[in-house]
Amino acid sequence: MKKILLVVIWCAVLNTAAGWAQGVNPPARLVNYPQMVLYNGKIVTMDDTTFTSNVGTIVQAMAIRDGKILETGTNAAIRALAGPQTQLIDLKGREVLPSFYMTHEHPVDWMWTEPRAFMHVFPNDNEILSRWLPNLPAKDQFALFEPTMKELVAKAKPGQWIRVVPNWGMDEERAEDFNQPGGGIWGTSITKEYLDTLAPNNPTCISNGFTSACWGNSKTLEEYRTVHSDLDDRMIRSGRLGRKSPSDMVLRGKVPQLAALLKAEMELWARYGVTGYGSAPYAYTNLQAMNLLDEKGEMPARVGWTWHEPIAPKGWDLDTLRHLSGQLGQGSDYLWFIGAFGAAGTCFSVSNRAEWDEKWGDKPPGYSVTQECSNGPGTPGWERNVAIAQSGLRIATMHSDGDKGIDYEMDAIEEGSKRAGMTLEEIRAKRHTFDHSAGAPRPQQIPRIKNLGMMVSQLNTILWETHRGAARIADQLGLEYTNWVVPRKSLTDAGVMTSFEIDRPLPFKLFFFVTKGMNRYNDRRQQVFGPGERTDRVTQLKALTRWGAYYLLRENQLGSLEPGKLADFIVLDRDFLTIPEADIPKIDVLMTVVGGKPVHLSAALAREAGMQPVGPDSWPEPIPSGWEPKPY
Repeated sequence: MKKILLVVIWCAVLNTAAGWAQGVNPPARLVNYPQMVLYNGKIVTMDDTTFTSNVGTIVQAMAIRDGKILETGTNAAIRALAGPQTQLIDLKGREVLPSFYMTHEHPVDWMWTEPRAFMHVFPNDNEILSRWLPNLPAKDQFALFEPTMKELVAKAKPGQWIRVVPNWGMDEERAEDFNQPGGGIWGTSITKEYLDTLAPNNPTCISNGFTSACWGNSKTLEEYRTVHSDLDDRMIRSGRLGRKSPSDMVLRGKVPQLAALLKAEMELWARYGVTGYGSAPYAYTNLQAMNLLDEKGEMPARVGWTWHEPIAPKGWDLDTLRHLSGQLGQGSDYLWFIGAFGAAGTCFSVSNRAEWDEKWGDKPPGYSVTQECSNGPGTPGWERNVAIAQSGLRIATMHSDGDKGIDYEMDAIEEGSKRAGMTLEEIRAKRHTFDHSAGAPRPQQIPRIKNLGMMVSQLNTILWETHRGAARIADQLGLEYTNWVVPRKSLTDAGVMTSFEIDRPLPFKLFFFVTKGMNRYNDRRQQVFGPGERTDRVTQLKALTRWGAYYLLRENQLGSLEPGKLADFIVLDRDFLTIPEADIPKIDVLMTVVGGKPVHLSAALAREAGMQPVGPDSWPEPIPSGWEPKPY
């Protein structure tokens, strides 16, 4: 009887399958069609795994289902997968790339510096009084500071926060002014006492124009004490507070509003193709805000976060780190743990040029290099790095400048790993890193970096700036050492992955910074720094995509457009692979998709596709004078 029943069931299955094959449509509830199909395009999958300039497979069309790439292929094959509700997008020959992952980038900083996201979330002065100064020389901005403060104080409610942000310029043409010895006129003139005089009844958070760190008055310090227990004598004297301060203080007890601000900042970066970050949260409330967005399904990007001292001033003991090591790589598709922020020495093995010391003496400008290391044996930085390695954690998202500090980092990795009894393969599996590549590695370090399985996050921005990076090293150490700054070609030739950063609130210059890595031309100095380290465009693209995903411990889910991977991609208005190098900075991102959902869609492409525009291009708030984006 059982055999007869099985035969009947099997026949029914075969008849049903035959019916579908002959064109009978199955019930819609039994079919999961793709939600989106893109066709008639140049879809660059970046599925090539080599260190060559090969991008891999290029296809015409791609189907997206449930946040992932369902299939890629020809127009006919992919269009045949579409159902009645599938969103069809005719690319009309446009290029599609995997979206970009910045491995040392801080939207948690930039949301307090650049005005667009902040003004979108806080469009009036009801919550926080904020002003952004125009693009003028630092002395002229400072001349506007006191009148601006008086205007804000007159308007402020008791206890309302007051913020003023100076302008480094959209080409950082004012950066030199703000990085003179002592911070220039801005850094030497804004004191706690001065702010007490200007705003005796309101807490202040006065930016230096770069990160979220700010100057406060006595009211600010009172607020700080309600949140943190690490207020020291230096902070009390100067009023200078670290990068965790705005999020933890200015929006204390307002995590939903902080989440809205962070979301807007990530949407702004998505406008230019960025959908992933590696960064320390810097403030515990920033991590809470990201978690809230993740729980609500509102993350417009993906974040690999790291353990960092401002989060845990006392959290570097071995037992704590061992517990954290059990969470390495764990989290959701949008928020996961990628390591611990180690200690870099920011020091060089090379002495200053005599001309430099004669000019500056013992009061050099900001971002000058040093020969004294804060992570050498016997220092707290050394002990931290050893503990990270010994615990089984990974050093990641760590600031660094200088080759000597990287020597000590690798020494600490080896020492900590030895104490833990780890094999070389186990060390390599951790993927320890250092970031910026601002004077490291020197050529002799590259074989050791490769042997340890490390990778390097690189900052093309410092090839273009003059207040730090290649120009500063040329002045201070000598032109011959500028090939140590972002040596991407040497690392690539050696088979060491590199990734990409901007590390400035300048997302609109992303493609411009790609060309800086290609030509290494410093516009202000009218000079190429380290010409032997110039690369082709595909090497830069791999750093932005495949290798960035590897840094974030998500290479099996991100970084290329392959079936089964998460559907993060961008649509461009021109062909990155073939246009002249001079035109690369002019590329515009027409659409950015994260997990199959558009987080940026230009009005022009929206009209073509019969969709509504999405993202910052539709924000109605005006941009303060002098802060308009300048892509190139």
